[in-house]
Amino acid sequence: MRRLMLGLMFVLLPGLAVAADMPRPDDSRSLQGLEEARILWDVTVAEPEKLLARLGVIEQTYRDLARQGVTPRMVFGFRGGSVRLLTRDAPERDIDHAQTILQIQSRLRELASLDGVERMEVCSIASRRSGITQADLVEPLVEVGNTFVTAAAYAQRGYAKIKID
Repeated sequence: MRRLMLGLMFVLLPGLAVAADMPRPDDSRSLQGLEEARILWDVTVAEPEKLLARLGVIEQTYRDLARQGVTPRMVFGFRGGSVRLLTRDAPERDIDHAQTILQIQSRLRELASLDGVERMEVCSIASRRSGITQADLVEPLVEVGNTFVTAAAYAQRGYAKIKID
């Protein structure tokens, strides 16, 4: 068994090294002439594992833009069922997903600390339906009147709305 494992290592490791050295594709054509990219993330996903995965893709998008010389400008708008994952007591209310919810909340704080992440908003229409107030939300989330109104305003300022569901 040990010889089999060593044999596999000698066969597979060189391939992994080559894969790691391969250049990543870029987005130079679509980013040509842009100095900044403005994105409004319209977040409605309510399943903790899916939201955590999507936040990873959002962070990768931020890093890809920066790597390619484009300044990311990002705003987050949370509405629908997603708001239930953003409260201080969410981990206690959903004990089966407590670890994932804590990771979500930590990831949001990390994202909020990045240059160019301007704001994280929670729709008060959705929060009222769930019995959530500003005092219940984890930092850096801010409750706003209606994320459809703010989405329209950000669109007028050149932000592309990307739905995360």
